[in-house]
This record gives sequence, C-alpha cells and structure tokens, in this order.
Amino acid sequence: MTFAWRTAGMNYLQYSSIAARALRRVVKSELKTEIAKREGVSVKYAKWTNGKAGASAPVAIIETRPQAEN
Repeated sequence: MTFAWRTAGMNYLQYSSIAARALRRVVKSELKTEIAKREGVSVKYAKWTNGKAGASAPVAIIETRPQAEN
C-alpha cells in the first residue's frame, strides 16, 4: 500500500505542511485566532559534550515562504 503523497514524490513533512496551509485558509473566521497562536514554531538547540547537553538556546525564526495576503 502506497500513500498518495509518497507516489507524488513528497515526504511526510512536505505533505503535512501543505495540508496545514490548506486547513488554515478554509477555517472559519472565529477559529482563526486560535490557529494563529499555534503557527509559531519554537526550536531550541543544545551543544552536547561528553554525552551531556549544554545550555539550550532558541533558534531564530526563519521565514521560508512569504505570507499570503488575504
């Protein structure tokens, strides 16, 4: 059994990103504020030395695609 997104040559992260964008576009206006709270992604990294994690630091948010105007 092959998933349609796999047949189309995508990986799961690409597929889920497209699905999330499509969902954000069609959601009812009263729910858009709730969804907007979850749009931000926070990523932290830590340098490991001798099997121990050092202090973690946030990674700056990088905009990979321009936001569509509504």
